[in-house]
Amino acid sequence: MKRSAFILLAMLFATAGSAARAQSATQSQSSAKTKEPVAATKSASIDPRDSVTIADVQRAASELARTVQEAVRKVTENPELKVAALKLATESVNAAQVIVSQQAATLQSVLEGLAKEVAAATISIQQTKPKTH
Repeated sequence: MKRSAFILLAMLFATAGSAARAQSATQSQSSAKTKEPVAATKSASIDPRDSVTIADVQRAASELARTVQEAVRKVTENPELKVAALKLATESVNAAQVIVSQQAATLQSVLEGLAKEVAAATISIQQTKPKTH
């Protein structure tokens, strides 16, 4: 079963890698189109060749969406991968629940400490306040 989880993670990393390669390719294509003189780019703090157009971002997002859809299709078609994905999702939810409960306990203790400090400060203010009749 652990082998399936490793296979699933490897597939996810592979799809993320192909999306990164696609984004890198679109960036290099856009930088090849906008050949700026070297002297002009050195004086600017931001290199125009490093900028990404909205079209580049849309292409990268579309490629990422296609890659994720393909990975999901592969996972849903393979029962072993489906079980591994469900187990991974279950473990992720359980881990998130543990983190939330730990954070809630920490937050509760911090709030209790602050409430005691506010109460002590209120008492000390009331005691130092001169009584006028």
